[in-house]
Amino acid sequence: MTLMRAFSKIDEEGRISIPDNIRREVGLKPGQLVEIKVQGTVQAQYIVIHKRKAAR
Repeated sequence: MTLMRAFSKIDEEGRISIPDNIRREVGLKPGQLVEIKVQGTVQAQYIVIHKRKAAR
């Protein structure tokens, strides 16, 4: 998989949107369930989003 990079702002209600090119590459559809994880140390945290078929 190719590294893809995109930017998105957090809105006033704390939401972010996933840019269209990323959604297309990963195959995310409207209503798709995603899992969001925070990984790394305090100095180097990053967010990982996985598409899911169902909640665990």
